[in-house]
Amino acid sequence: MKTRLLLLFCFFISLLHAQIGVNIGLPERGGTYIDLARENYRWNSLNTGNPVGSGQVDGRGWPTVDAQYIVDFRPVAEWTGSIDDPEVYRLDVSGVWKCSFKGQGAASAASGGSVQNLQYNAATNTTTFDFVVASNSNGLFLINLANTRRTPADPLNSGFTDFKMLRPGYTDDSALFYPPFLQLFDSIRFSAIRYMVFTEANGSDPTYPAATEWTDRKLPTDAAQTAVPTIGKRVGGCWEHVIDLANRTQTDAWINVPISASADYVTQLATMLKNGIDPNLNIYVESSNEVWNTAPGFEQSQYNKAQAAALGIGEQENHARRAVELAQLFGAVFGPGALNGRIRVVLCSHQPMLKWWVEPMLQYIQTHFGPPSNYLYAIGCQTYFSGGAQNGESVAQILNDCHASITGQITDMGINEAGRTQWIARANAWNLPGGFVSYEGGPDHGGGSTVNIGNRILAERSAGMCDEMRYNLDDAFLQLGGNLAMQFTLTSGYNRYGCWGLTDDVNYPHRNFKFACLQDLLNEVSTDVEAPADESAPDFSVFPNPSKGSFTLAFSLKNTALCAAELYNATGKRIRVIFSEKPFPAGENRIDTAEGAVLAGGLYFVKLSVAGDAFWKRIVVVR
Repeated sequence: MKTRLLLLFCFFISLLHAQIGVNIGLPERGGTYIDLARENYRWNSLNTGNPVGSGQVDGRGWPTVDAQYIVDFRPVAEWTGSIDDPEVYRLDVSGVWKCSFKGQGAASAASGGSVQNLQYNAATNTTTFDFVVASNSNGLFLINLANTRRTPADPLNSGFTDFKMLRPGYTDDSALFYPPFLQLFDSIRFSAIRYMVFTEANGSDPTYPAATEWTDRKLPTDAAQTAVPTIGKRVGGCWEHVIDLANRTQTDAWINVPISASADYVTQLATMLKNGIDPNLNIYVESSNEVWNTAPGFEQSQYNKAQAAALGIGEQENHARRAVELAQLFGAVFGPGALNGRIRVVLCSHQPMLKWWVEPMLQYIQTHFGPPSNYLYAIGCQTYFSGGAQNGESVAQILNDCHASITGQITDMGINEAGRTQWIARANAWNLPGGFVSYEGGPDHGGGSTVNIGNRILAERSAGMCDEMRYNLDDAFLQLGGNLAMQFTLTSGYNRYGCWGLTDDVNYPHRNFKFACLQDLLNEVSTDVEAPADESAPDFSVFPNPSKGSFTLAFSLKNTALCAAELYNATGKRIRVIFSEKPFPAGENRIDTAEGAVLAGGLYFVKLSVAGDAFWKRIVVVR
């Protein structure tokens, strides 16, 4: 064959060396678990109408009283009579939710649906019912569980355990995670997943000098994988589920270790990860999250400050000391050669603090422990960009602001000297093997303000935002020498508190252009073709791109030739033969397809075969 296509398709040829990861939360908008109760812990006592308290639950967090389960999918801030989203997008939560709990009781709907098929199985002490939600639901569910008995021998109003509410279409949750959520990671090859929000690292620490012990951790058997404050667990998802997700998605795990975690906790955690995570996967280790941040909800910074005072050192020095401690503890568990190999400790700080915090921290490590490169893989900060804070700015103006925001972060000529090029230079000067990374980043239109909120949300959903994201990740990070950029976040609602998500619904990731943008960047295809001696390579194009599913395939031949065309999805699986091998005349040939009715949103590849040679084009379908 004289024609050669340089195809860098990571799934079935080779991997593009763009290191981009993503932060995930709990819950992801549209579903993380099949069982909603794992990601939603909201129980009110039916007797008082107030949230259940610590004296009204068992050791796992299940109510020991009659209770009302509260589910609220409404867009912000509908509960006050105002919705931020100008498109008023709602999750489709209609259908039959299969519900059950251990114990006996009466289930009724106070809002959002109807209870049907209520049954009690005495042999298993299990109550089951269907919660049926109409297609026009606003997403507020109130389910009353009354006259409860944990066991037949218990009195009335004694509560229940193991409540489940399975998403429509599912009759069991043995698979644990919601398939559309997992499928996102099949269609886009992130380099790593950061579990900071998933494990709820922020504000989960006790007051110094109390320590968090291994027995305090979240368990898979607790009433929910979000915070369960009624049993003193403010943390989120358990480490077992982090391991499960890392293995299922085959992505490196970035974990945030509580700043209050004892040495035994860290050792036990490292041992669990060593025994559980695929040995081919790397583990990024960070001390808590943003220990410099003094805003409410970041109480870990107060813990760091108090601990530093007790040790007689500065806040930044204590942050550096903790990073080294984590490296030593993980290194002891994983063994020689693991540090800066499979175990990658990252020292993170605020973007403007390069010479105020980061450089002093590296100097402290050098003085007290030796070269930082013996312990640290990389230094990192956030790489957000924003715009549109002025009332009346158009979508185009907001995007221009975003572009300027990114450009302004490349090199800082002001007093902080903390541009991305300067972070990269300091990482290189200290010989850190992983250089400079970004722990969070992306478009940031939050803050709680409603000024120009409509256009700010519309800008997030615009095609132009894809261009700015690519500029931020590629031109203004990877091409500068940045190593790994962690996008914040996979999903989120679109409102005044943040429009960070690549999508606002895991079931429809291509509602906007952001998911497709990263999918395209991570699954980049080069269409460079070696010119054959006989110049028989076709002039080959696919348009429109992005498309709604229907597209035109055009190719110009020098001579009559046998041609065939096939369509592949993002995993490299052939899903359709567009046309089988047949002769086409010299000159331009156009084939109009009509896949729009059946193609889901996502990244696809069109393969054109001409006289035995293969040519590829990528196309993004946006829904």
